[in-house]
Amino acid sequence: MTEPTTNLVVEHLRQIRAGIDDLRLEVRDMKVRLGRIETSLAQTQVHLAEHSVRFDRVDARLDKIEVRLGLVEA
Repeated sequence: MTEPTTNLVVEHLRQIRAGIDDLRLEVRDMKVRLGRIETSLAQTQVHLAEHSVRFDRVDARLDKIEVRLGLVEA
C-alpha cells in the first residue's frame, strides 16, 4: 500500500475506535440509569405491598366493627 492509503485507513480506524469509545460511555451511562430505574421500581412494588397489607388489616377491622354494631350478620 502506498503511504496516503495507509494513512487514510489508519485515520478511519481511529474514527471508528473513537465512535466505539463514545458508544461504550453511553451504554455505561444507560446501564447506571437502568439500574436506578429498576431500584425505584422495586421500591415502589415494596410500598404497594405494604399498603396492600395495611388495607387488608383495615378491612378486617371494619368487618369486626360492622359485626359489633349489628350492621351485618355474623
